[in-house]
Amino acid sequence: MNLLRTFNATLARRPLITQIVVSGAVSGAGDAFTQYLTGQKHWDYMRTARFSCLAAVFIAPPLNVWFRVLERVRFTNKHAQVFARMSIDQFMFSPIFNAIILVNLRLLEGISFDGSVARMKKDWYDVYTSSLRLWPAVQLVNFYFVPLNYRVILIQVVAFFWNSWLSFKTQAPALDEPTVEPPAQYNTDEEK
Repeated sequence: MNLLRTFNATLARRPLITQIVVSGAVSGAGDAFTQYLTGQKHWDYMRTARFSCLAAVFIAPPLNVWFRVLERVRFTNKHAQVFARMSIDQFMFSPIFNAIILVNLRLLEGISFDGSVARMKKDWYDVYTSSLRLWPAVQLVNFYFVPLNYRVILIQVVAFFWNSWLSFKTQAPALDEPTVEPPAQYNTDEEK
């Protein structure tokens, strides 16, 4: 209980820093979990570091600000207020935010800006439409029941599983990329 009390006190005093640390740790854990589940023989710690950095630098700070902006959406009817916040979040913010996340992920991989944008265009539709199956429900719970300082943390707890899927989706080798055949002199089949 002391650990929970300390966490709550830290979150109250320094919400942004606490959310950044938790987001980075959960996102990295999600990637490591994916690597484990997919049977990778060697842990790609740089890939995990990229996902941690992505969450800590490019996701937690904007979400911290965004949730505070959404607090300004007010209606006298609680249900209308929650649905308005969720709709604004999912249909205005989320499409752009998903695109930014995908571009930043590729930039962190060392891909050029133009290449990152091209990969984002390829992945964006699938990522965004998949997100619409999960995040509206999460955000309804978030806006109905979760205090403001805990919303980014709830997002990151759910994002453990989302990031596992995102890691699998964006880090799997592309099936439609052409394979390169070795030159004939390296062919091991003996001709008869």
